[in-house]
Amino acid sequence: MQTMIDFETRGGTAVISLRNGRLNILTREMHEQLYRHLLRFRRDDSLKVAVLTSQAGTSFSAGDDLKTINDDFGEEPDWEELVMTMPRTKPVVAAVRGHCVGQGLVYLLMLTDVRFATRDARFGFPEIRYGYGGAAALTRLAQQIPPTVAMRLALTGDPMSGEQAAACGLVNEVVDDEQLLEVALAEAEAMATHPQSGLRAEMIAAARGGLSRSESLALFSHLWDSFPQNP
Repeated sequence: MQTMIDFETRGGTAVISLRNGRLNILTREMHEQLYRHLLRFRRDDSLKVAVLTSQAGTSFSAGDDLKTINDDFGEEPDWEELVMTMPRTKPVVAAVRGHCVGQGLVYLLMLTDVRFATRDARFGFPEIRYGYGGAAALTRLAQQIPPTVAMRLALTGDPMSGEQAAACGLVNEVVDDEQLLEVALAEAEAMATHPQSGLRAEMIAAARGGLSRSESLALFSHLWDSFPQNP
């Protein structure tokens, strides 16, 4: 299988970089490779944080190839579904340039926790123009940005700029392209200095958002009991 996604490690940080041409159109092979890289990251105790990005000069991802999206899976698993349903207990930092639309935006919203983007970044769900919808609900978009902004993004198919994305909280910060990976790595490396137990606690608690006060206290007590008392 041709390598379309690179995986490298830098200390306690994994760098996962898409490299399938200028637009990084997602193929089934790429979904499989992404799943396997995320699984490797999840299982390696020496890796605490990941950076998800694309090669310089290419877009983060312009989404799935709509011409093949309905092809039969045959005996193959739905790798895309496996990526989206994989439990996450480690943080992922995104470094986005160019197009981040369709399934590319779905992955950004579902797989990453802290996000940096360049000014030329574009975010959107253009597939609604072709009769495909539901991405806003799938990604809980209205819980990440204001509901009216979320619905406009989902219903119009119009793209949002990097600066607009930062203004509404879709990304944390807009940075120059030359500094994008450096800034994302610095953020990831800062997180990686913390004990794994603390990072895991925050990730689990975030995944169970919407808990009542008593449920939150019970979860915290359970997690605390399982942590080393002198990390």
